[in-house]
Amino acid sequence: MITLRVGLVAGGMALALALGGGCSAARFDGAARGAGPAVLTQGELTSALLRVEDLPTGYTVQPAAPEASPSPTGGGQGGSVEPCADVFEQLRGSAPALSRVASASARVEFGKGDYGPFLQQVLLSTGDRAAVEAAVSAFRQLPSLCNGFTETDEQGSFTVRLAPAENMPALGDESVTLKLDANGRSVDLDVTLSGFMILLRKGSVVSVLIHFGIPGVDAAETEKIGRAAAARLG
Repeated sequence: MITLRVGLVAGGMALALALGGGCSAARFDGAARGAGPAVLTQGELTSALLRVEDLPTGYTVQPAAPEASPSPTGGGQGGSVEPCADVFEQLRGSAPALSRVASASARVEFGKGDYGPFLQQVLLSTGDRAAVEAAVSAFRQLPSLCNGFTETDEQGSFTVRLAPAENMPALGDESVTLKLDANGRSVDLDVTLSGFMILLRKGSVVSVLIHFGIPGVDAAETEKIGRAAAARLG
């Protein structure tokens, strides 16, 4: 079931990111030596999360949205249903797909005003290089797989369009930035939002960021946030 989450739209809407997309770049440091980078603990990941002081003026920490239960995916149209449906599971508040193999994870959400911008960050650490490489590859494919993907239920419809973002910097050991445009419709609601999704990896840590607002956000501000997230990872 698609929840358009009116209360969150009006006071801190939180979208969690589907770990699925990617970019080009190097394999884990140490791969040639047969040893991957150190896997971080939950405490270490929590320390590496963004903080208010890392962000442009006006952001405050928001309570995390409760994690949603998986729901049937038969209502989706457009693209390959499975990866696109996974995106919608994250939009409902489910954990990123890579969390299934992550050794530890941490999460934080920020907001600025009733209509945003809003920011969510999830950090995951795993020694499973194959899983991370698969996640990065899948993230790279999201624009072609899920562009214009719509899910519909008794509450209304929600459509997401993704495209590679232009003029965004490389971050960490590898990164990818996607442009996000979405529209939610119900009997009494028509919400348009836009922003950016960023996946960046530093060593064994994957950082997933979503920065969006109603109707949109400043790309320069997104870039500053991405750089701050990379700096937090050392």
